[in-house]
Amino acid sequence: MAADQRSMDEARKWNAELDAALQSNGVVDRSLYLRLMDAYRYDAASSVGWVDAKMRVLLDRGRQGKELSLFTPTQREQKLVRSELELRSWIDENFPGLSV
Repeated sequence: MAADQRSMDEARKWNAELDAALQSNGVVDRSLYLRLMDAYRYDAASSVGWVDAKMRVLLDRGRQGKELSLFTPTQREQKLVRSELELRSWIDENFPGLSV
């Protein structure tokens, strides 16, 4: 039981750190993109909700007028995004059906 609690605490801490990093630097690199895609494709409410929450952090940053750097799998490179419209287009293309 203690190990399960420790694991949950570590997951919460990692998630909070990820949110802070996304808010601070706005970077979704290839590694994070693959994590997001794995969670999205798992297709469970909790994992899709996690992806949705990360997109909301990015949207919040974008609404503040801050740039984002997003991995684009079709070009296998980072794309600089400067508007909410561009971000929503990236979300729709990569994670269709999210309710952000």
